[in-house]
Amino acid sequence: MNKRFFKMPEAVEYSGHSRSSLYEAHKRGELVLTKFGSATRIERADLDAYLNSTARKIQCVQPAA
Repeated sequence: MNKRFFKMPEAVEYSGHSRSSLYEAHKRGELVLTKFGSATRIERADLDAYLNSTARKIQCVQPAA
């Protein structure tokens, strides 16, 4: 997807998060939603920032030989 704004189903597919979890993140102030009239959209940059801030990266450590 190469869009600037996602509809909610597109944001769900892109992020792998449920619709309700995205709305909950918005309620907690962690995710910005944009309104165009009555239409709710999520800007890709805002969704990426949210995903980057909540992701945990786990590094595999090789034991010393």
